[in-house]
Amino acid sequence: MAHPLRRAVTLTLGSKLAARLMLAALLVFGTYNPTGLCYLRWLRDGAADPVWKLVVSGGLAVAWGIALPVSLRALGFGGVALTTVLATSSVWALAAAGVIDLGGADAEAWVLLSVGAFVLGVGLCWMILAIALDGQVRLRDLTR
Repeated sequence: MAHPLRRAVTLTLGSKLAARLMLAALLVFGTYNPTGLCYLRWLRDGAADPVWKLVVSGGLAVAWGIALPVSLRALGFGGVALTTVLATSSVWALAAAGVIDLGGADAEAWVLLSVGAFVLGVGLCWMILAIALDGQVRLRDLTR
């Protein structure tokens, strides 16, 4: 029988997926976005102490250094390509239906960043989804 505290903090599949997708979006849009409220503009124009710039740069380097290889390893080249096709075709369908407007000055940047965040998020979620779908833990995930 599980410990009572362990049962209290058990996360659902949806919350695990949402957390990883939000982490990917935060990482992508926090690094750069067209509004100017991002790491790259802060690094260039900010009047912050150089020590803080170094600390934040190191934290982002570690985050990207973990998230990108995990996503690439989980999806592989074919999975990245298919996920990118899925995301871009979804944007195209939404634009054709008039749900989103791609006429703005920064629309291309937002679309590219959103597709990148989606692909990174799916890569971070892929093993959780695979285990939830078939219930098997892969041996390669335990040995490497």
